[in-house]
Amino acid sequence: MDIRRYLKIVKEEEIARRYFVINSFDGALTILGIVIAIYVSGERNPTPIIISSLGAAIAIAVSGMWGAYAIERAERQKSLRELERHLLSDLDETEIERKLNVTTILIAFVDGFSPLLVSLVTISPFIAARLGMLGIETAFYFSLMLIALVLLLLGAMIGKIAKENVIKSGFSMLFAGVAVGILVYLLDLLKVL
Repeated sequence: MDIRRYLKIVKEEEIARRYFVINSFDGALTILGIVIAIYVSGERNPTPIIISSLGAAIAIAVSGMWGAYAIERAERQKSLRELERHLLSDLDETEIERKLNVTTILIAFVDGFSPLLVSLVTISPFIAARLGMLGIETAFYFSLMLIALVLLLLGAMIGKIAKENVIKSGFSMLFAGVAVGILVYLLDLLKVL
């Protein structure tokens, strides 16, 4: 199979799109929680933010990839076995089974790669701060802006899929980020008590 065929398979699979949005959302909110928690704790070194964020991003990516592969493989094997019963034929080593296996792997890749990509993008200001290209304050605000942009775009994507108002949908996702920010900030206030 060539790359165009793989891309066509992923495009045909609505589940891949759902995994992309869900896990990108998870990645963005996870990084938001880490960034705000470390920042409000008074830490002004970008390294703990980068390491914590990368650790979380890797964990989400592996969890997503592993979990998606396991469940997608199980569901698709079940469907394949049902099809075999209806056709009274063994479909092992057929094009149908090969497409099933490739689709399962591609969906798992999308599931794992999407939160990792979002995480890398949203912590990039801290990487720039670590390299001395930005101040930590600037990195913090740039990171928050990138997270907000990701949430707005994911919401707009959902609105477009649902054929609803993309702006309203975008702000709905952004509201989740605001809620996370407020809750994490409130956690910081508990340390004062």
